[in-house]
Amino acid sequence: MSPRTHSTPCRSWLPLDFLPILAGLALLGSCESSNETADRSVGAFEVVEAALQAMDWNPLNLSAGSMVLYEVQVRSANACDPSVGSATQKAACTAKVAPKVTYQAEGMTCKDLTNLQKIKLGTLDDMLADTADYRQGITLRYIQEKVGANTVWLMPIFPNNAKWNIPDACDNLGSPYAVRDYYHAQGKLAQTCIKGGKDEDSATPCWGNTTLDTFIAQAHKRGLKVMLDLAFNHFGHNYLMYDTTEFTPIRERIAKGEDLEKLWNFTATYDAGLLKPTLLDTTAKLTTATAKTGSLHQKNLAALKAKCPKLSGDNLVRAYNVWRVALDSERAKFPCTSSYLEFAAPGFYVGTDHWNPSVGAGDNFSGDGFNTWKDVKFLYHHEANIAHKHEFYRTREYLFRVMNYWTSRGVDAFRLDHTTDAFSGIDPNEWDYIVSKVNYYAVKRGQKAPVYMAEEFHDQPGMNKVVDIMTEGYVTDMCGRNGVTKNAAHVEKVLKNMQRFGDHAFVMTALETHDEKRLLDGTGFDVWTGAGFWGIGAASRSTPMLLMGQEFGEPWQLGFRKSDYLRARFEGTANYNSQGDVLREYYRKLIAGRLAPENRALLASGQAYLRTKAKNAIDLRLLAMVKWSPDGNVLFVLHNLWNENAAQTYYLPPDLKKRISLQDGLKYKLVDVLSGQQQGACKTGAELAWEFYVSLPSYVRAQWLRLELCP
Repeated sequence: MSPRTHSTPCRSWLPLDFLPILAGLALLGSCESSNETADRSVGAFEVVEAALQAMDWNPLNLSAGSMVLYEVQVRSANACDPSVGSATQKAACTAKVAPKVTYQAEGMTCKDLTNLQKIKLGTLDDMLADTADYRQGITLRYIQEKVGANTVWLMPIFPNNAKWNIPDACDNLGSPYAVRDYYHAQGKLAQTCIKGGKDEDSATPCWGNTTLDTFIAQAHKRGLKVMLDLAFNHFGHNYLMYDTTEFTPIRERIAKGEDLEKLWNFTATYDAGLLKPTLLDTTAKLTTATAKTGSLHQKNLAALKAKCPKLSGDNLVRAYNVWRVALDSERAKFPCTSSYLEFAAPGFYVGTDHWNPSVGAGDNFSGDGFNTWKDVKFLYHHEANIAHKHEFYRTREYLFRVMNYWTSRGVDAFRLDHTTDAFSGIDPNEWDYIVSKVNYYAVKRGQKAPVYMAEEFHDQPGMNKVVDIMTEGYVTDMCGRNGVTKNAAHVEKVLKNMQRFGDHAFVMTALETHDEKRLLDGTGFDVWTGAGFWGIGAASRSTPMLLMGQEFGEPWQLGFRKSDYLRARFEGTANYNSQGDVLREYYRKLIAGRLAPENRALLASGQAYLRTKAKNAIDLRLLAMVKWSPDGNVLFVLHNLWNENAAQTYYLPPDLKKRISLQDGLKYKLVDVLSGQQQGACKTGAELAWEFYVSLPSYVRAQWLRLELCP
């Protein structure tokens, strides 16, 4: 294998009809191979390795198209106020195990601190409770059984900055994307830590990794995938350096005279310590790692202690993790009084000139003048700066190790925040390397490759060839805020715009993302109209997403901008929706219809928009399209965009009849996917094409009709 060109990665892509082949490869790479596979002369991994190497280890992961994301902010999802809700809810909240929170917004005063301190925040453990009622909690069981989503997207769960530039004066979340440690889940999210009176900020840290392991295992038992949220163009201020125990640092590769360009050859540079990585994150583990006489670990520790004899405890552990990856110039200036990464190995960061590596804590780039963030420092990613290629390779390998570690723990997908920017230098070529290498080690250990979703502002043409999902909010907004007329012409424009990525990537469809305004703010929607618009994404070749609470009509903006709880969960609040269960069931039916194998055309790329018989025009009230898969599955997708009665007659021209294999002399029926009922009498193909009649009363937001032969 050879390195990519810097400007444009050459990512292999696969059409949807490659799905059976890819599924076969995934089976070969799994731990439970068939007898037929076991009898072959070539091992299962070698078959997958050869196939994926031909595609540079980064083909489009088609499982992204069958994912339905449910995004959760763990602290807010199951937060509660013991004075709010039914008697049962009040009692449950009073007994709830929850972290104690300090409000630390820098330079701001919280006006309602007394009331906010009543809120008891949620934990990962809460999501493991055995309930399928959202009034009792947002749980894995609820997400799987009642919502029907199949992927839990956890907003950042890592230790982060709790002050500096946090979004709200009354926030207790801190700055979730100003991460200070990517190897640990917050102790505040784990009841074992809370009961012990510790968390990630304690003198001896308590982390939530064991609880997260349990969460992942329980999710998998329910058939749910788990997605983690990462931001790799920057780290939070005062990053705490942890790492895996066994790997070959860039410093050692340099000492051996290796050609670092050959790191793209994952087989030739295979590192056994990365197959089943463990963390070097406690004094006991450091003692064990450095016990072997003459080992590199022992030599590194001796050199560090000679430089900084007073280091001890967790400071020594973190300092050691920095020391073993520090370049010679950084070791010479190693600050024994601080183990923070930007002080001990500043070359991980980009300097104020946003081109060369930082040379010290005061030489850090934190934004472009329009968007300057006090709580983060941008990492160094400039592959084109040949004079500092060692710093680039080191950053790239560290970020790979983070993702490789979590993949080894069972994480199925990653949402990648702000994937490219010119200031740090992070670009599609670097991401291609990282995800390809993660895929390599995943398959080698018998796992399926993760799914990757990119938030991308700058280089969508490059990133869509690297990741599996692009976020819709930066493509075009489906719900059309800011005065855009939300009619069929607008929706068709959005859907056509999504298709510009071709078969390189899916697109996340959502009416909002975690950092936008709530569904009802500025859209003109009520919750039912919003659900209908959400269903448009569910009927598309895309990756639909729900934000927690959307499915039962929560109108309160949460995400990371407000410290609060899901008020619509609690009876008696102004946000409580008496139709919450009915609305939630509607979302479940949309999701179930999307994922049913008999409706596979919904996930396919084949589609055409219907035009009226009378004028060959768009009816602006109705989104009307036909979808088909390569194997002949056909569905008519109809959406009543607004709360009014809408009837129309459409015409199917000859070229469209040919594409969906509609035969004049055969008789067909239309089966409503959401109700399971046949709509109307059987008709010939000629009759359907000449006069395709649609009638949707105001209360019907969506009708998906599957084309079947009549008996």
